[in-house]
Amino acid sequence: MCHSIRVICSVVAVALAATTVSALAQTAVTQKAFCVIVGMSPLEPIGDRAGHALQVSTYSCRTEGGPMDGGVMTGTTIYEWDAGKAVVLSGAGVGRKPGAMASFHVMEGTMALLMADGKVIGAAGAGKGVIKHASGSAAVLNGKTNSYTVRSTSPGQFLIETTYD
Repeated sequence: MCHSIRVICSVVAVALAATTVSALAQTAVTQKAFCVIVGMSPLEPIGDRAGHALQVSTYSCRTEGGPMDGGVMTGTTIYEWDAGKAVVLSGAGVGRKPGAMASFHVMEGTMALLMADGKVIGAAGAGKGVIKHASGSAAVLNGKTNSYTVRSTSPGQFLIETTYD
C-alpha cells in the first residue's frame, strides 16, 4: 500500500507540475512534464475510518513544450486519500528557466490507483490549474487556466500532460 501511494502521489505531483508549462497566447498547446518525487511523507491517518489519510509530496520535473520548454519545475501537493482514490487539497509550485519564471496553483485534481491481478501497478488522474504569475518569455501564460492528465511511469516517477486554455 505504501508503494501504491507513492506511485499515486507521483502522478498527482506530475499533474501539478503540468500546470506550469504549455500554451502560446491564443493557441491550445500541450506541454509535457517528466517528474520525479523528491520527498514524500508517509500516509497520515485521519482517524475517522480505515484508508482515510493525508499525504504531502514534493517533486521536480523537466518540461518539454510551450514557453517553459527545457525548464525545471518544483512543487508540493497535499492529497486526501480514501480507499485508493485521492483528491488534491492543495498544490502549488514554480517553473524556472533562463529568462522565464511561472508560478502555478492546482485548483482541483483527482487520482486513482491502477490495479492488475490485485496489485497496484500505477496511478492516473486529472485536474485543472492556473498560472498565478509568469514573467519573461513565459509571460504569455499569466492568468491562463489549464487541464491536465497525470500517470505514473515507474515507481516515484510520473508524466503530466497539460493543455492551456
